[in-house]
Amino acid sequence: MKNLNRRQMLRVASGLGGGLALGSLLPGWAQSATPGMAPALPTLTGPNIDLRIGHSSLNVDGRAGHAVTINGTVPGPLLRLKEGQTVRLSVKNDLAEDTSVHWHGLLVPFQMDGVPGVTFPGIKPGETFVYEFPIKQSGTYWYHSHSGLQEAEGHYGPIIIDPAPIV
Repeated sequence: MKNLNRRQMLRVASGLGGGLALGSLLPGWAQSATPGMAPALPTLTGPNIDLRIGHSSLNVDGRAGHAVTINGTVPGPLLRLKEGQTVRLSVKNDLAEDTSVHWHGLLVPFQMDGVPGVTFPGIKPGETFVYEFPIKQSGTYWYHSHSGLQEAEGHYGPIIIDPAPIV
């Protein structure tokens, strides 16, 4: 381990302090709503996952707004899956308009791709659509709406797929 002398220690401390000070100069919209560690997203896992698409109010930097949420959060819950499993995602539409979920980057049967008017009709208000497909890869992906501007209003979330054990 390398020994730090006083001058090197002061240089490191000054750099860290300067970086923190510069962060406070950012406008409110560019700062984290939760300084320090961000709260963990709700995580859903297992073969059966329930998602509810709905409206929620959202407060960003003291300003109230509207969001399309998944299980009441923006972004939606983290979906933690395993390569080789089959997942069944029941999506309930609590909106007053059609919605959808596209599994961005996942290898799924075309009927499960979630693009309204192309691979399925969309999820009508008050209805539930069940997406069911095998997980054929591992990695980091995301899911989002392909209906109207719902993605821009908060209808998106992360997916982490852990690799299958090496046998």
